[in-house]
Amino acid sequence: MASLTAVRAAVKTTLEAAIPSLRVYDKVPGIAQVPAAVVEPVTADFLVAMGRGTDTWQFNLHVLVADAEESLGQAQLDEYVSGAGTKSIRAAVFAARTLGLSNTDAHIAAVTAYGGQFESADIAHIGATLRLVVHTKGSE
Repeated sequence: MASLTAVRAAVKTTLEAAIPSLRVYDKVPGIAQVPAAVVEPVTADFLVAMGRGTDTWQFNLHVLVADAEESLGQAQLDEYVSGAGTKSIRAAVFAARTLGLSNTDAHIAAVTAYGGQFESADIAHIGATLRLVVHTKGSE
């Protein structure tokens, strides 16, 4: 069973390898350089199957792009949150569902927020939040 730290690191490694233009932070940074994705644990279910059989983690992937020109920012954001394309986070996770870990399966389940204002170090960004679900099971 992969630990929370290992899963966060694997998400970072997987996304940066698939989408070189995206900076991925496996911990919430004080300042994020955009375009970026920030991995934030939201919930965990430890009782998925027979006690310690499977852990299911849900993460928010906060995707941030520059807010300098709104229409350009939204076009860039769309590339990251769409289901297909070379910058698609969803496609990158689908192509590497194990995130390079044993006994692990991941998928993007939803977009839970889009547009609006996200902020890092008092700098406004346009953003979206993707819900990443990761199942990891032990070998016990």
